[in-house]
Amino acid sequence: LHDEVEKSCVLFAHPKLSRVPQLHLLEEWALDHPDKFRCKLHVDLPVFKHLVNTILAHPVFHNNSNNPQLPVPVKLAVFLNSAGHYRNAATTEDIAE
Repeated sequence: LHDEVEKSCVLFAHPKLSRVPQLHLLEEWALDHPDKFRCKLHVDLPVFKHLVNTILAHPVFHNNSNNPQLPVPVKLAVFLNSAGHYRNAATTEDIAE
């Protein structure tokens, strides 16, 4: 038994916690809570819409693959959220939500 314990890195396995993306909340926040939208994406809604319209037709967002792509607004939202954080830093609101 001692040998088995030494070989094992984990004494009690815990299932991975699932992460629930908040992307579905962005539309609600844009309409009802612009402060939360701005906090998450670091831009106001008109700026976000302008960016989407500017990059929507760019070929980098289109391919001939059979694999479905995320919509451009979702890709932009993910980028803006990531770019708004320095490395792995997150605000207390991000952690709470």
